[in-house]
Amino acid sequence: MDKFVDMTSDEFKELAGKMKQALACVQSVRDKYRPTLADKRYLTGEEVMEYLHISPRTLQKLRDTRTICYTSIGGKILYPEDELEEALYQNYRSPELPF
Repeated sequence: MDKFVDMTSDEFKELAGKMKQALACVQSVRDKYRPTLADKRYLTGEEVMEYLHISPRTLQKLRDTRTICYTSIGGKILYPEDELEEALYQNYRSPELPF
């Protein structure tokens, strides 16, 4: 029991590294957590654009043509996740073979 753990010891450095990893995991979960509203999970416009790999203008066009469902709550436009997935399934077209 002669060994002390201080800030320069390997044990402390390992513990500090694990604490940083745990903090990063908690922050990731916190950032991705979306509370449900009326048993539906809603996505922001940025999340929808990232999910669909589309531009803001394309997202606007999908809203204007009512291809995807959205709601405005407190001046913020939100998209119900389940209805977004349903729109994807309804508009899916398999790739055609070139020959």
